[in-house]
Amino acid sequence: MSAISERLLWGRPERRTRHWSVFVGGFAGVVLVLLLVVTFGGGRGSGLVYDHLLPAALFYAPPVVAALSAVRGGGLLVSVAVGLVPALSFGVVALLRRVVTGAATGESPLWTLVVAFGIVGLVGASVGFALGRGAVRLRER
Repeated sequence: MSAISERLLWGRPERRTRHWSVFVGGFAGVVLVLLLVVTFGGGRGSGLVYDHLLPAALFYAPPVVAALSAVRGGGLLVSVAVGLVPALSFGVVALLRRVVTGAATGESPLWTLVVAFGIVGLVGASVGFALGRGAVRLRER
């Protein structure tokens, strides 16, 4: 594998672990906290979280986080992970709710929702990665 394609896939080699923990781990932490507040919050103060913050974190944030990661030197794999974070977090919290309360989250099978969220997240993160890399290329000229 050439050095350019390896860098595009994995990102800059210096501080790679820190980059993964900040962008993927930080984003996963924020999404998990929001999902747990909505799921187990008991209705107190979850209107703002449920109506505004949760949709932004699940659908609008992956392209932005992936673009920021690409600008900071992250690779395509970081963006793929960022795109999958909302879907996997939703699946984990839905399973946790099912185990704790015994109640299902809805009429659709959980796997279909996880796959749908995953597709939306991957498409958004891919677009964000491409825009971030494009911004870096423009800045280098």
